[in-house]
Amino acid sequence: MDKPTAGGRLSRWVQHGLRPRSPAALSFALLCVAAASLLRLAIDLIAPNAVPYATYFPAVLIATLIGGGTAGTVAALLSALAGWYMFVPPRFSMSYLRPDDIASLGIFFFAAFAIIWIADRYRRLLKRLDEEEAYRQIVVADLSHRVKNKLATIYAILRHELRGHRDVWESAAGRLRALSAADDFLAAAEDGHGVALTQILEMELKPYGNARVSMDGAPVMLAGKLPSVLSLIVHELATNAAKYGALSGEGGSIDISWREDGEHIALQWTESGGPPVTPPARRSFGTSLIERSLDGFKGSAHLEFAPTGLVCRMRLPRARA
Repeated sequence: MDKPTAGGRLSRWVQHGLRPRSPAALSFALLCVAAASLLRLAIDLIAPNAVPYATYFPAVLIATLIGGGTAGTVAALLSALAGWYMFVPPRFSMSYLRPDDIASLGIFFFAAFAIIWIADRYRRLLKRLDEEEAYRQIVVADLSHRVKNKLATIYAILRHELRGHRDVWESAAGRLRALSAADDFLAAAEDGHGVALTQILEMELKPYGNARVSMDGAPVMLAGKLPSVLSLIVHELATNAAKYGALSGEGGSIDISWREDGEHIALQWTESGGPPVTPPARRSFGTSLIERSLDGFKGSAHLEFAPTGLVCRMRLPRARA
């Protein structure tokens, strides 16, 4: 196993911090105070009458974020002593404090402990978010594994049951392989890497035959979490089209087009040639998923149950494209 580099350890400290109340955390607090003192001495060369504790506020903040509340408290106490000793007249004596000096020290303590309280809460929140993200990744990986196992089981059952119907089996097997490929494609897509809009559409529609689907629009790459969310929407639209809409019969088709529209990419899904469409009596889970999934991305989706076929109008944020 490779030994972590100094840069890697520093990155881990910044992201996860040091163990609270550990020798490393307390040493880091001392280092922060020393750095703040050196910076204050450097400021002395330009502005000898500057505020004595000016450079110690960042030291307390950084010590708390990296080392926790105890490290921040140690940094605040050491900062008060260092500032009093080196920068409060008469310097390097700590003989007495004037009323103005006492007020200045009191303000420093009030501000420092407010910083410690806020920074420590923020640090704990980040830790909790890291734990939730790690748990989410484990759950998603487990669900992906279970879905693959179930798909493999279905594949084996159908192959056995349809062994006497080769044509039907070849058609069903092709669709199952396409569904599996779409799941693998989305699972492998990493945040920060662009995914082409046409790739998402083709992957989700491949099980139903791309010959019945037309696409028109300039090349668009989607980044971040948006490709995964859009794939869920397209999957739901395609599934509904296969059950009740344009893909449920022989003559139906789907037209998908997109264009730039200000700060958004306007995408329209139009079905035609299928059974007559009537608005549902109640909102289903699929309808809610389609119309609400893009809200968190400052986008939108709207379903129109036209008699000639379902129409879905989406607006994707250009900032993610």
